[in-house]
Amino acid sequence: MKKLMLMFFLALFSAEVLSKPIHVVLLNPGGDHWFWEMMIDFMQASAEDLDMQLEVITSHRNHILTIQQAKEVASRKNPPDYIVTGNEKSNAGEIIKIANQAGIKVFLFNNGFVDPEDFKTYGRPREKYKHWIGELIPNNFSAGYQMGNILINKALAAGLTAQNGKIHMAAIAGAFKTHASTERVKGLRQSVEENSDKVKLLQVFPGNWTAKKAEQVSRGLLSRYPKVRVIWAANDTTAFGAMNTVISMGLDPGKDILFGGCGWYAPAIKKVQEGTLATTVGGHFMEAGWVMVLLHDYHHGRDFISDPIKTAMYSIDKSNVEKFTKVFGKQQWNKIDFRKFSKVHNSNLKKYDFSLEAVLQQF
Repeated sequence: MKKLMLMFFLALFSAEVLSKPIHVVLLNPGGDHWFWEMMIDFMQASAEDLDMQLEVITSHRNHILTIQQAKEVASRKNPPDYIVTGNEKSNAGEIIKIANQAGIKVFLFNNGFVDPEDFKTYGRPREKYKHWIGELIPNNFSAGYQMGNILINKALAAGLTAQNGKIHMAAIAGAFKTHASTERVKGLRQSVEENSDKVKLLQVFPGNWTAKKAEQVSRGLLSRYPKVRVIWAANDTTAFGAMNTVISMGLDPGKDILFGGCGWYAPAIKKVQEGTLATTVGGHFMEAGWVMVLLHDYHHGRDFISDPIKTAMYSIDKSNVEKFTKVFGKQQWNKIDFRKFSKVHNSNLKKYDFSLEAVLQQF
C-alpha cells in the first residue's frame, strides 16, 4: 500500500513538473533599442509556441547592473530554469559563475567571449562550468566581411576612387571589447586585405552603437579624411548617425558617399530601397528564438550538444530588398510555427535547420 501511495505521489509530481512552463530569464543589455525589441519579439513568439515562460530583465547598457540582476535572479526562492545572457563588456564570465554556483543552467548568446584570458578562464560550455550548457553566437566576422565586399564592389562600380586609384574607406565600430563589434571589424579588415590594390582603410573609429556618437565621430572623420567615399558602420544606427553628418554637409548618401550597416532595422531596409544605404546585413535577431527551441528540447531530454549549430547572417541590398520587405516587412512572427524547428516535436528531425530558407518556408 505504501509503495502504491509513493508511486501515486511521484506520478502527480512528475505530471506537475511536465505541465509547468519552462521559465527562462533573458538578461537584456540593450533596453528599448530597436535591435533588442525585434529580438525579444521573435523570442517571445518562439516561447509562446513552445509553452515557455520568458521573463526579460533590462539593464540599459549598464553591464555592471546586469551582473547585479543575475545575482538577484540566482538568489530567488523559485529561480528560473535557465538564464540567457550575452557578453556585454566582458560581463558574461561573472554571470556564468553566479548561475553555476546557484545550480541554474545558463546559455550564452549574441555576444561571446573576446578576451583570450576569458577563454582560458571559462573554456567552452560544460568544460569548466557544468551549468553553462551552451552558446549560440552570430557569425559577426562574416557580417563585417560581407559589408566590406559589397561596399567595395559598389564603390568601384560607381567610380568613387581617389587620385591613387583606390577607394578611401573609414569605419565606425560598436562598443569596446564587445564580440559583435570586434568580429565585424575583423571581417572588414579581411575584406580590405583581399582588395588591398583597390581600397585603403584609413581608420576605424569608436561608435558605441549609437547615432549620436556616430554623428560626432563622422564630423571629425570627414574633417580629417575629406576624400572618404565609403563609410562602413558596425550597425544600422551608426550608419544613420554618419549619414546625418554627411547630409548636413550638403552631400548625398548613396551617391557622394556609400554606407553599409548591420541589423535589418526596418528604417534601414527602407533606405536600401531608396538607395541611400548600400546594404544592411543581419538576421541574427532570430537567434533568440532558436535559443528557446534549444532550451525547450534540452529540457525535454533532447540535448543539442551533439548537433553543433551554426547560423548565418544575410545581406539585404537592392537585388533582394523587395523580397525581404514582402516577407519580413510587418514582422508577423506569429506566422512561424516554432515547433517545426524542434526535435522534441519532430522525432524524425536529425539536424537543426535554422537557416533563412527554413524560415521563409514558414511564410
